[in-house]
Amino acid sequence: MADHNNGKDIQLDFCLATEEDFQGVVAISGDVYRGWDYLPSRYHSWLQDTNRRTFVLKRKEQVIALESVLLVDDGSTAVVEGLRVAPWERGRGIVGLIQNFVEDFLKTEFPAVKVIRLTRREDPSPGMLSQYRVVHSKAALTLTLKSGEVQDLIHTLMSTMEKEGECFEPPVTLEAKDVLRVYQNEVIIAKLLPARMLIQNWLPVYPKRSNLDYLLTKALTWMADRAEDPNFLSLGTPPIRVPLEENCHRFEVDLFGTDPRSAKIHLLSHLLQVSEIFEGGVLGIIVCMEKPLFSPMDSFCKDFKRFALMKEQLLMEKDI
Repeated sequence: MADHNNGKDIQLDFCLATEEDFQGVVAISGDVYRGWDYLPSRYHSWLQDTNRRTFVLKRKEQVIALESVLLVDDGSTAVVEGLRVAPWERGRGIVGLIQNFVEDFLKTEFPAVKVIRLTRREDPSPGMLSQYRVVHSKAALTLTLKSGEVQDLIHTLMSTMEKEGECFEPPVTLEAKDVLRVYQNEVIIAKLLPARMLIQNWLPVYPKRSNLDYLLTKALTWMADRAEDPNFLSLGTPPIRVPLEENCHRFEVDLFGTDPRSAKIHLLSHLLQVSEIFEGGVLGIIVCMEKPLFSPMDSFCKDFKRFALMKEQLLMEKDI
Protein backbone atom coordinates (compact mmCIF):
# COMPACT_ATOMS: atom_id res chain seq x y z
CA MET A 1 0.00 0.00 0.00
CA ALA A 2 1.08 3.61 -0.38
CA ASP A 3 1.73 6.27 2.25
CA HIS A 4 1.16 9.90 1.20
CA ASN A 5 2.83 11.69 4.10
CA ASN A 6 4.57 14.89 3.01
CA GLY A 7 3.22 14.49 -0.47
CA LYS A 8 5.39 11.46 -1.25
CA ASP A 9 4.44 7.90 -2.06
CA ILE A 10 6.52 5.68 0.20
CA GLN A 11 5.98 1.95 0.02
CA LEU A 12 4.70 0.24 3.16
CA ASP A 13 4.60 -3.54 3.54
CA PHE A 14 2.56 -5.53 6.05
CA CYS A 15 3.85 -9.04 6.69
CA LEU A 16 3.98 -11.80 9.26
CA ALA A 17 6.84 -11.28 11.68
CA THR A 18 9.84 -13.60 11.39
CA GLU A 19 12.95 -14.40 13.43
CA GLU A 20 14.89 -12.14 11.06
CA ASP A 21 12.76 -9.17 12.18
CA PHE A 22 13.79 -9.48 15.84
CA GLN A 23 16.53 -6.85 15.86
CA GLY A 24 14.26 -4.46 13.99
CA VAL A 25 11.54 -4.97 16.60
CA VAL A 26 14.02 -4.40 19.43
CA ALA A 27 15.20 -1.21 17.69
CA ILE A 28 11.72 0.34 17.77
CA SER A 29 11.00 -0.75 21.37
CA GLY A 30 13.85 0.82 23.31
CA ASP A 31 11.73 3.40 25.15
CA VAL A 32 8.66 1.20 25.69
CA TYR A 33 7.62 0.82 29.35
CA ARG A 34 10.71 2.81 30.33
CA GLY A 35 12.93 -0.19 29.75
CA TRP A 36 10.64 -2.73 31.46
CA ASP A 37 9.40 -4.07 28.12
CA TYR A 38 8.40 -7.74 28.03
CA LEU A 39 8.43 -8.11 24.22
CA PRO A 40 12.12 -8.97 23.62
CA SER A 41 11.75 -11.98 25.95
CA ARG A 42 8.48 -13.15 24.41
CA TYR A 43 8.96 -12.40 20.73
CA HIS A 44 10.43 -15.77 19.73
CA SER A 45 7.78 -17.79 21.58
CA TRP A 46 5.07 -15.66 20.00
CA LEU A 47 6.27 -16.72 16.56
CA GLN A 48 5.94 -20.39 17.54
CA ASP A 49 2.44 -19.99 18.99
CA THR A 50 -0.10 -21.51 16.59
CA ASN A 51 -2.93 -19.54 18.24
CA ARG A 52 -1.19 -16.25 17.50
CA ARG A 53 -0.43 -14.06 14.50
CA THR A 54 2.21 -11.35 14.82
CA PHE A 55 2.55 -8.69 12.14
CA VAL A 56 5.17 -6.09 11.34
CA LEU A 57 4.82 -3.03 9.17
CA LYS A 58 7.92 -2.12 7.17
CA ARG A 59 8.96 0.98 5.29
CA LYS A 60 11.68 0.28 2.76
CA GLU A 61 12.32 -3.10 4.45
CA GLN A 62 12.82 -1.46 7.87
CA VAL A 63 10.46 -2.47 10.70
CA ILE A 64 8.46 0.54 11.86
CA ALA A 65 5.54 -1.09 13.72
CA LEU A 66 4.29 -4.36 15.23
CA GLU A 67 1.03 -5.76 16.51
CA SER A 68 0.12 -9.29 17.64
CA VAL A 69 -3.23 -11.03 18.06
CA LEU A 70 -4.01 -14.17 20.03
CA LEU A 71 -7.16 -16.17 19.29
CA VAL A 72 -9.01 -17.11 22.50
CA ASP A 73 -12.49 -18.03 23.73
CA ASP A 74 -12.79 -20.93 21.27
CA GLY A 75 -11.91 -18.62 18.39
CA SER A 76 -14.56 -15.98 19.02
CA THR A 77 -12.19 -13.34 20.43
CA ALA A 78 -8.86 -11.87 19.38
CA VAL A 79 -6.67 -10.38 22.10
CA VAL A 80 -4.46 -7.59 20.78
CA GLU A 81 -0.99 -7.33 22.31
CA GLY A 82 2.42 -5.80 21.75
CA LEU A 83 1.56 -2.70 19.73
CA ARG A 84 4.82 -0.92 18.89
CA VAL A 85 5.59 2.04 16.62
CA ALA A 86 9.07 3.35 15.88
CA PRO A 87 9.73 6.66 17.71
CA TRP A 88 10.47 8.46 14.45
CA GLU A 89 7.14 7.33 12.97
CA ARG A 90 4.85 8.32 15.84
CA GLY A 91 2.20 10.92 15.12
CA ARG A 92 1.97 9.95 11.45
CA GLY A 93 -1.04 7.65 11.57
CA ILE A 94 0.95 4.40 11.72
CA VAL A 95 -1.02 3.06 14.70
CA GLY A 96 -4.26 3.34 12.75
CA LEU A 97 -2.72 1.71 9.70
CA ILE A 98 -1.53 -1.44 11.46
CA GLN A 99 -4.65 -1.69 13.61
CA ASN A 100 -6.90 -1.46 10.55
CA PHE A 101 -4.78 -4.02 8.71
CA VAL A 102 -4.98 -6.50 11.61
CA GLU A 103 -8.73 -6.00 11.97
CA ASP A 104 -9.27 -6.56 8.22
CA PHE A 105 -7.08 -9.67 8.45
CA LEU A 106 -9.23 -11.06 11.26
CA LYS A 107 -12.47 -10.38 9.38
CA THR A 108 -11.13 -12.17 6.30
CA GLU A 109 -9.16 -15.07 7.78
CA PHE A 110 -11.04 -15.63 11.05
CA PRO A 111 -14.66 -14.56 10.50
CA ALA A 112 -15.71 -16.31 13.73
CA VAL A 113 -13.93 -13.55 15.68
CA LYS A 114 -16.58 -11.10 16.87
CA VAL A 115 -14.71 -9.28 19.65
CA ILE A 116 -11.32 -7.60 19.92
CA ARG A 117 -10.05 -7.42 23.49
CA LEU A 118 -7.04 -5.80 25.10
CA THR A 119 -5.58 -4.63 28.37
CA ARG A 120 -3.70 -1.40 28.83
CA ARG A 121 -2.51 1.08 31.40
CA GLU A 122 -4.59 4.00 32.67
CA ASP A 123 -5.58 7.08 30.67
CA PRO A 124 -6.63 5.73 27.26
CA SER A 125 -7.00 8.38 24.60
CA PRO A 126 -10.42 9.82 23.71
CA GLY A 127 -10.06 8.09 20.34
CA MET A 128 -9.63 4.70 21.98
CA LEU A 129 -12.55 5.32 24.32
CA SER A 130 -14.73 6.12 21.33
CA GLN A 131 -14.00 2.65 19.90
CA TYR A 132 -13.65 0.46 22.97
CA ARG A 133 -15.77 -0.09 26.07
CA VAL A 134 -14.09 -0.46 29.46
CA VAL A 135 -15.16 -3.84 30.84
CA HIS A 136 -13.23 -3.80 34.11
CA SER A 137 -10.28 -2.12 35.80
CA LYS A 138 -7.80 -3.28 38.44
CA ALA A 139 -5.16 -1.50 40.49
CA ALA A 140 -1.46 -2.11 39.87
CA LEU A 141 1.24 -2.01 42.55
CA THR A 142 4.86 -1.87 41.38
CA LEU A 143 8.03 -2.57 43.37
CA THR A 144 11.67 -2.66 42.36
CA LEU A 145 14.32 -4.62 44.23
CA LYS A 146 18.04 -5.13 43.86
CA SER A 147 20.11 -8.21 44.69
CA GLY A 148 19.54 -9.26 48.26
CA GLU A 149 16.43 -7.14 48.71
CA VAL A 150 14.04 -9.94 47.78
CA GLN A 151 14.85 -11.75 51.03
CA ASP A 152 14.68 -8.41 52.88
CA LEU A 153 11.20 -7.81 51.46
CA ILE A 154 10.04 -11.29 52.47
CA HIS A 155 11.41 -10.88 55.99
CA THR A 156 9.87 -7.41 56.39
CA LEU A 157 6.45 -8.50 55.13
CA MET A 158 6.48 -11.58 57.34
CA SER A 159 7.33 -9.41 60.35
CA THR A 160 4.61 -6.91 59.45
CA MET A 161 1.99 -9.65 59.34
CA GLU A 162 3.18 -10.98 62.70
CA LYS A 163 3.04 -7.52 64.31
CA GLU A 164 -0.48 -7.04 62.97
CA GLY A 165 -1.54 -10.37 64.47
CA GLU A 166 -2.08 -11.99 61.07
CA CYS A 167 -1.03 -15.61 60.77
CA PHE A 168 0.81 -16.70 57.61
CA GLU A 169 -0.97 -19.79 56.33
CA PRO A 170 0.61 -20.82 53.00
CA PRO A 171 -1.83 -21.25 50.13
CA VAL A 172 -2.03 -24.48 48.17
CA THR A 173 -0.48 -24.80 44.74
CA LEU A 174 -3.00 -26.10 42.24
CA GLU A 175 -2.20 -28.94 39.87
CA ALA A 176 -3.67 -28.93 36.36
CA LYS A 177 -6.73 -30.97 37.30
CA ASP A 178 -7.39 -28.62 40.22
CA VAL A 179 -7.04 -25.57 37.99
CA LEU A 180 -9.69 -26.93 35.64
CA ARG A 181 -12.00 -27.80 38.51
CA VAL A 182 -11.64 -24.47 40.34
CA TYR A 183 -11.64 -22.06 37.41
CA GLN A 184 -14.64 -23.69 35.73
CA ASN A 185 -16.73 -23.61 38.89
CA GLU A 186 -19.55 -21.13 38.28
CA VAL A 187 -19.80 -20.13 41.95
CA ILE A 188 -16.08 -19.37 42.14
CA ILE A 189 -16.12 -17.50 38.83
CA ALA A 190 -18.96 -15.26 40.03
CA LYS A 191 -17.28 -14.73 43.41
CA LEU A 192 -13.67 -14.05 42.39
CA LEU A 193 -13.55 -13.07 38.70
CA PRO A 194 -15.22 -9.70 37.99
CA ALA A 195 -16.60 -9.61 34.45
CA ARG A 196 -16.22 -13.41 34.70
CA MET A 197 -12.78 -13.02 33.20
CA LEU A 198 -9.33 -14.24 34.15
CA ILE A 199 -6.48 -11.77 33.51
CA GLN A 200 -3.11 -13.50 33.55
CA ASN A 201 -0.14 -11.18 33.08
CA TRP A 202 -2.29 -8.72 31.08
CA LEU A 203 -3.86 -11.52 28.99
CA PRO A 204 -7.66 -11.42 29.49
CA VAL A 205 -9.65 -14.58 28.77
CA TYR A 206 -12.83 -16.26 29.91
CA PRO A 207 -12.14 -19.37 32.01
CA LYS A 208 -13.20 -21.70 29.21
CA ARG A 209 -11.57 -25.11 28.93
CA SER A 210 -9.66 -24.16 25.76
CA ASN A 211 -8.23 -21.03 27.40
CA LEU A 212 -7.27 -22.88 30.58
CA ASP A 213 -5.60 -25.62 28.55
CA TYR A 214 -3.62 -22.91 26.75
CA LEU A 215 -2.52 -21.26 30.01
CA LEU A 216 -1.57 -24.62 31.48
CA THR A 217 1.11 -24.94 28.79
CA LYS A 218 2.85 -21.94 30.37
CA ALA A 219 5.14 -22.15 33.40
CA LEU A 220 2.64 -20.45 35.71
CA THR A 221 2.11 -20.90 39.44
CA TRP A 222 -1.56 -21.27 40.34
CA MET A 223 -2.38 -20.74 44.03
CA ALA A 224 -5.57 -20.88 46.12
CA ASP A 225 -6.20 -20.19 49.78
CA ARG A 226 -7.64 -23.70 49.99
CA ALA A 227 -8.23 -26.56 47.59
CA GLU A 228 -12.00 -26.74 48.05
CA ASP A 229 -14.29 -23.74 47.56
CA PRO A 230 -11.47 -21.15 47.64
CA ASN A 231 -12.09 -17.52 48.57
CA PHE A 232 -8.86 -16.23 47.04
CA LEU A 233 -6.80 -17.17 43.97
CA SER A 234 -3.58 -15.96 42.42
CA LEU A 235 -1.29 -16.52 39.47
CA GLY A 236 2.46 -15.98 39.27
CA THR A 237 4.51 -15.65 36.08
CA PRO A 238 8.20 -16.60 36.00
CA PRO A 239 10.59 -13.60 35.88
CA ILE A 240 11.54 -12.55 32.37
CA ARG A 241 14.53 -10.51 31.28
CA VAL A 242 13.87 -6.88 30.27
CA PRO A 243 16.20 -4.43 28.51
CA LEU A 244 16.33 -1.75 31.22
CA GLU A 245 19.83 -2.83 32.22
CA GLU A 246 21.96 -5.94 32.37
CA ASN A 247 20.44 -8.75 34.47
CA CYS A 248 17.13 -6.96 34.99
CA HIS A 249 13.90 -8.97 35.25
CA ARG A 250 10.15 -8.38 35.40
CA PHE A 251 7.93 -10.54 37.63
CA GLU A 252 4.13 -10.41 37.70
CA VAL A 253 1.47 -11.57 40.15
CA ASP A 254 -2.28 -11.47 39.54
CA LEU A 255 -4.59 -11.57 42.55
CA PHE A 256 -8.24 -12.65 42.46
CA GLY A 257 -10.36 -11.78 45.48
CA THR A 258 -10.73 -8.86 47.88
CA ASP A 259 -9.53 -10.14 51.26
CA PRO A 260 -6.43 -8.13 52.34
CA ARG A 261 -4.96 -10.86 54.54
CA SER A 262 -5.20 -13.42 51.74
CA ALA A 263 -3.66 -10.94 49.30
CA LYS A 264 -0.66 -10.46 51.59
CA ILE A 265 -0.21 -14.21 52.01
CA HIS A 266 -0.42 -14.88 48.28
CA LEU A 267 2.06 -12.13 47.40
CA LEU A 268 4.47 -13.44 50.02
CA SER A 269 4.09 -16.99 48.73
CA HIS A 270 4.91 -15.97 45.15
CA LEU A 271 7.91 -13.99 46.41
CA LEU A 272 9.13 -17.00 48.35
CA GLN A 273 8.93 -19.08 45.21
CA VAL A 274 10.68 -16.56 42.98
CA SER A 275 13.42 -16.05 45.58
CA GLU A 276 14.47 -19.65 44.96
CA ILE A 277 15.19 -19.01 41.27
CA PHE A 278 16.12 -15.31 41.16
CA GLU A 279 19.88 -15.13 40.66
CA GLY A 280 20.38 -11.45 41.42
CA GLY A 281 20.33 -8.18 39.55
CA VAL A 282 17.23 -5.97 39.51
CA LEU A 283 13.71 -7.34 39.88
CA GLY A 284 10.62 -5.32 38.98
CA ILE A 285 7.43 -6.69 40.55
CA ILE A 286 3.98 -5.85 39.17
CA VAL A 287 0.99 -6.93 41.26
CA CYS A 288 -2.49 -6.47 39.77
CA MET A 289 -5.46 -6.61 42.14
CA GLU A 290 -8.99 -5.43 42.70
CA LYS A 291 -9.08 -1.76 43.65
CA PRO A 292 -10.24 -2.24 47.27
CA LEU A 293 -6.97 -4.11 47.90
CA PHE A 294 -4.67 -1.34 46.75
CA SER A 295 -4.60 0.75 49.90
CA PRO A 296 -3.85 -2.13 52.32
CA MET A 297 -1.31 -3.67 49.93
CA ASP A 298 0.37 -0.30 49.30
CA SER A 299 0.70 0.16 53.05
CA PHE A 300 1.93 -3.42 53.46
CA CYS A 301 4.81 -2.75 51.04
CA LYS A 302 5.45 0.86 52.12
CA ASP A 303 9.13 0.39 52.96
CA PHE A 304 10.16 -0.61 49.46
CA LYS A 305 10.90 1.41 46.32
CA ARG A 306 8.30 1.81 43.58
CA PHE A 307 8.82 2.36 39.88
CA ALA A 308 6.44 4.57 37.93
CA LEU A 309 5.20 2.20 35.25
CA MET A 310 1.45 2.04 35.78
CA LYS A 311 -1.27 2.60 38.35
CA GLU A 312 -4.17 0.82 36.74
CA GLN A 313 -4.93 -2.12 34.46
CA LEU A 314 -7.86 -1.56 32.12
CA LEU A 315 -9.73 -4.36 30.34
CA MET A 316 -11.29 -3.11 27.11
CA GLU A 317 -13.30 -4.62 24.25
CA LYS A 318 -14.96 -3.73 20.99
CA ASP A 319 -17.20 -5.67 18.60
CA ILE A 320 -16.23 -6.23 14.99
